[in-house]
Amino acid sequence: MTIEAKTNKHIRATWDRFNNSGQMSTITIEEVKCFAEEKGLVVENVEEVEFGFNPIIKAILLTTDAGSALYPRQKLDEIEIYNNNITPTQNYEKFWNSVDWFMPTYIAIGEIHKEIDRTGIRIIEHSHWNKQRLQHRFESCLTSIYTLDNIIPITVQILADSTTISKHLPIIKESILAFYSGMKVVAISALIPIIEDILRSMIGEGSTDLDLVGKVNKCINLANEKVTEIHINKADWIPSEYIEPSVMKVMNERTFVLETIRSWLVNSFYARTSDYGNHSGFNRHFFAHAKSNVWQNTFNFFRAMGLIQGLAFVECFAVEGSNVSVFSPEPDERHDSFRLEVLACANYQYSKKIILQQLQIDNNLPFNNTASDDGWLIRAAKLSEEMNDKVIPRLREKGWQCHSFTDAIKKGEYITVNASKGNHEIKVALLYTCATGNDIYKELDKSCDFILYQGPYYRQESYTFGITARVLPLNAWIAPNLGEYTNRITSASPSSEPDVCN
Repeated sequence: MTIEAKTNKHIRATWDRFNNSGQMSTITIEEVKCFAEEKGLVVENVEEVEFGFNPIIKAILLTTDAGSALYPRQKLDEIEIYNNNITPTQNYEKFWNSVDWFMPTYIAIGEIHKEIDRTGIRIIEHSHWNKQRLQHRFESCLTSIYTLDNIIPITVQILADSTTISKHLPIIKESILAFYSGMKVVAISALIPIIEDILRSMIGEGSTDLDLVGKVNKCINLANEKVTEIHINKADWIPSEYIEPSVMKVMNERTFVLETIRSWLVNSFYARTSDYGNHSGFNRHFFAHAKSNVWQNTFNFFRAMGLIQGLAFVECFAVEGSNVSVFSPEPDERHDSFRLEVLACANYQYSKKIILQQLQIDNNLPFNNTASDDGWLIRAAKLSEEMNDKVIPRLREKGWQCHSFTDAIKKGEYITVNASKGNHEIKVALLYTCATGNDIYKELDKSCDFILYQGPYYRQESYTFGITARVLPLNAWIAPNLGEYTNRITSASPSSEPDVCN
């Protein structure tokens, strides 16, 4: 039942009497009391009060046998702070829609804006950006907004008190551990199905006939009703224009947050695949119907955690008697214990990668790609490290000036450097492994004097057929002296034989 529907008509008449005559800013509480009694209401109390958040508005609270009412002293168009905030609030709402997210919960707004600023995005100028580029740029700050200092205490302390989410806490914690153990897509896929059960639990079993969007709207409506009740000091009635959604979004940050969550769930997470065009791919239907793998975007883990936190915020107001707090907790022993687990997983994952990489290099074994990691970043880092620590120092020891450094190239997995001494120039390539396709060897053969590879000699002749450059293991290579160096076309040894160039 709405506030308007359950209010006695004489309470409304009292407002109309003084508001229509323009007297609300000056009328005394005694005059309000007298008029209400003339209408047959039994007045229990009448007093000057304040309500709202931003701004706080002066009003008269009338309490009668038919209910209580708030009579604001100012009309909406007379409230300067409210009117000054309308345009900025509308722009801010459009910003969150443009970046395909909602206003984060349990995080100070100053911290949110600081991380957004670091991406080079100015919120006030977001409309100047291309949509996909803006979303891609914004995505990078998700990891700075949803840090472990946010994720861990909210998970083990706030979500643990949730009526609708606590039953999923073991899966949520396991997903966090999985993500920081390198199983990132597994973590995301475990979190997405939880969302619908949370929504269903909030609205109760009596709403099973609602579709997904209907469930979202009912949850947010329930939460908004509670926020509005708090906003107006639990009065039974207030003129409806003061609690219109468009007005509440400007005056009450909680309503604004709730409405951005609603908008994102309806227009992005539950959008039909035919209507979906956002960068992240964080869409329920893409995941549930295997329409695409775009949902496997690593950043979607942080979106999933942020969404669950957002739904905990919704529960604060949508579920009667909820124990969930709207404030971030001070970390306790549960936080300390789980943080140790997460950091242990992250550290072990890093060590495991380093050890496995070396074992694979030493034994000429391929990297096993997963949905979360194709291993390229760590292989590229290894190539750069070997180039910087071994190839370049050896060249410099022989008086060669190195230049034209390149980043590691993913196709073919190699890195190159040029070196000069006097009028002589050489180019050296370093492959990740000897077991590289012949097409890559031939491409490098066009410009390289030396093609080196990590690890031991392994069927080199099978991969280097037709190559004239000198091909050999990095550990067997000695940089040439200028006097000993001759053009590879006339003096290169056969590529099928491991060689050491002096």
